[in-house]
Amino acid sequence: MKLVDLPRYGPVHRFGNHHVYRTLMVLSDQKRKGRKQIADAVGIGEGSMRTIIEYLRELDMIDVRQTGVKITRHGNAFLSELPIKMANIGQGSIAVGKECVAVHMSNNGDKIRMGVEQRDSAIMAGADGATTLVVRNGRLIVPPDYVIDEKDPALAALLRSTFNVREGDAIIIGTASTVSKAEDGALAAAFDLL
Repeated sequence: MKLVDLPRYGPVHRFGNHHVYRTLMVLSDQKRKGRKQIADAVGIGEGSMRTIIEYLRELDMIDVRQTGVKITRHGNAFLSELPIKMANIGQGSIAVGKECVAVHMSNNGDKIRMGVEQRDSAIMAGADGATTLVVRNGRLIVPPDYVIDEKDPALAALLRSTFNVREGDAIIIGTASTVSKAEDGALAAAFDLL
C-alpha cells in the first residue's frame, strides 16, 4: 500500500511514505498544529511538509485552517486500518545501532525473503540498519533460519509482550543513533512491504 504515488517527472521529493504516516501520527492527538511544528516533529523541511499537507488534504485525511492542521475522521480511520504497530524497544543485542524501534506488521511475513530488502530500505531512510523477523511455526525467526526464541529469549519475550504476534506476521527492527532515525528506517521498510 503506497500512501504517495510519486510522479516520474518534476523535482525529486525529499520524503517518503513513512513521513506521510508520521505526519498523520503527529496529528492523531486531535490537536491543531502549524506546518512548522509538524515538519519539526516529522523531521523534514517545511517545503516537503507543504506537499504532504496538500496531498493529505486532497484525500480528506486532514483539515487545514488558518489556526492549523488537524486530522479528520477519515485520516483516523485510515491509521487504524493500517496493519502496522510501532514501539520503541530500546537497545538490543540484535541491533547495529544504539536505538531500536520495532514495527509489527500483521500478515506480511510471506513477503519477506531474506530481510536484505528491508535493511536496504531502512538505510536509505537514514537508519543504520534493520533486522527482519517472521513468525513461522509459532517461532520468531530471522530468515532463513535464525530462531530468536532460542538465540535471544529476552528479545523474543520483549517482542511478544509488546505486540500480539501471530503466525505469518513480520517484525522489522530499525536501528540507528536516534529513535527518530530508527523509526524512519523501520517504517520505510514496512511501507515497502505494503
